[in-house]
Amino acid sequence: MTFVHIGVFLLAVSFAIFAIYLCIVLARISGLLTTTGYTMNRMEDKLDVSIKELELTIVEAKTSTTDVQVKLDALNSVVETAKNLGDTAYTATEGVHGLVESYAKQPDLPGTKPFVGMIQVAEFVTSLFSTWKKAEKVTK
Repeated sequence: MTFVHIGVFLLAVSFAIFAIYLCIVLARISGLLTTTGYTMNRMEDKLDVSIKELELTIVEAKTSTTDVQVKLDALNSVVETAKNLGDTAYTATEGVHGLVESYAKQPDLPGTKPFVGMIQVAEFVTSLFSTWKKAEKVTK
C-alpha cells in the first residue's frame, strides 16, 4: 500500500509540475496576444490616417490634372495661331520666290539689292519652316 501512496504522490507532483508549466506557457501566449492586439490597434489608427491623407492626395491630383487640362486647352488657340502665322509666312515667301529669282538674275537694277537680301532671308526662314513641318509629319 505504501507503494500506491508513493505512486499517487508522484503522480500528483507530476501533474502539479505539468500544470505550472502549462500556466507559464499560457501566460506567455496571453502576453503575446495582448501585445499583438495593442500593435494592431495602433496600426489601425495609423492606417486610418494614411487613408485620409491618400484621399486628400487623390483630390489634389485631380485638381492639378484639371488645372493642367484647362491650361492646355487655353494654349490650343496660341498653337493654332502660330501654325497659321507660319503657314501664311510660308505661302507668302513661296509666292515671292519667283520674283526673287528674276531680281537675283538682274543685279544691275537700281535699289534692288536690299530687297533681294530681305527676300533671301525670308526664303531661308521658309526653308527652316518647311523642314520643321516635314519633321513634324515624320514624328506623327
